[in-house]
Amino acid sequence: MNIIEEIELSLPAESTIPNSGVAGIADRISGQLAIWAGKKESDPSMFETLKAYWDNVNFGWNGDPNIPWSAAFVSYVLGGDFPGSAAHRKYVEKVIATDGPWTAHSIPKNADKIQLNPGDVLVKPRSGNRYNSHGAVVYSVQNGVASLVGGNVSNTAKIEDKIAVDSQGRPVESMAPWLIVLKREQKKSLTGSAGFAVPFAVLALGSLYLIARNA
Repeated sequence: MNIIEEIELSLPAESTIPNSGVAGIADRISGQLAIWAGKKESDPSMFETLKAYWDNVNFGWNGDPNIPWSAAFVSYVLGGDFPGSAAHRKYVEKVIATDGPWTAHSIPKNADKIQLNPGDVLVKPRSGNRYNSHGAVVYSVQNGVASLVGGNVSNTAKIEDKIAVDSQGRPVESMAPWLIVLKREQKKSLTGSAGFAVPFAVLALGSLYLIARNA
């Protein structure tokens, strides 16, 4: 059994899936697609681009463009607090093991609750070695289609898959062979907690004033 299949089996069915989003992701992916337009990984002009991907995940790249770089690509375009890795399975495992803004969800068990948003990462098994896997990032959700962009796809970076969705971004067709979706939960408003902070601060100052006055 592929490692991604094993991980998916360990993920639960959920009552709700959190809203998600990664600020600026569409622009970052657009920039990468422009760099790769008409280029392949073997093109000498892509050396520095590939090196940047590998450096971002602290991988000692030897300059060989044939080393699979799809996970490094995903990690690079997401940046920020995404727990990047040179292997898709490893960043999935990091998300699961870490109590951070990123969360992992089973697609088969929660298909009717998933709303795709730019920045979501979809992961699937690949044939061959048990650890072979692939991930792609949701680039855009518009006109009833969620477009996924991946790296090391036909030796370049490009839109590799499109999933039909409704007006809310919910898939209206099977998402197979994608098994896991990683989402960055949108930051919750701090209005509530801040709203209580001011009254408590006022009360504290008032108490200190009364104590000083009666001293």
